Amino acid sequence: MNSNDKFKILVAEDNTINIQVARYILSPLASELVFVMNGKEAIEHFSKNKFDLVFMDVKMPVMDGYEATQKIRQIELDRGKGERIPIIAMTANNMYEEHQNCLKIGMDGFISKPFNTEDVQNVLKTLELI
Repeated sequence: MNSNDKFKILVAEDNTINIQVARYILSPLASELVFVMNGKEAIEHFSKNKFDLVFMDVKMPVMDGYEATQKIRQIELDRGKGERIPIIAMTANNMYEEHQNCLKIGMDGFISKPFNTEDVQNVLKTLELI
């Protein structure tokens, strides 16, 4: 995608304040912005829709971001199209080990909460999405 393109973004986040922050920061980048409250809902939406980008909270009720990411990666494999949608972890835990765990289970990037516009732009640049 080039810098003028907009993304269809799925955001899995259970905290209403973090949802408001994410909506404010991600809206300018989004052609469509879909919010879900847990990993189970993220999988349901991902399996029925095509997204360009996923922001995944790591700690959520019902199903956490780790398990949801692994299931999304399995859905992608089952589809057999070779597509891999970038999944960016969102977590308040900024420890190196947390970052490594996110990458190990199949996430592509990592931002610490609370995050800002610059944090999102940096991770998207790192992933060569903008």
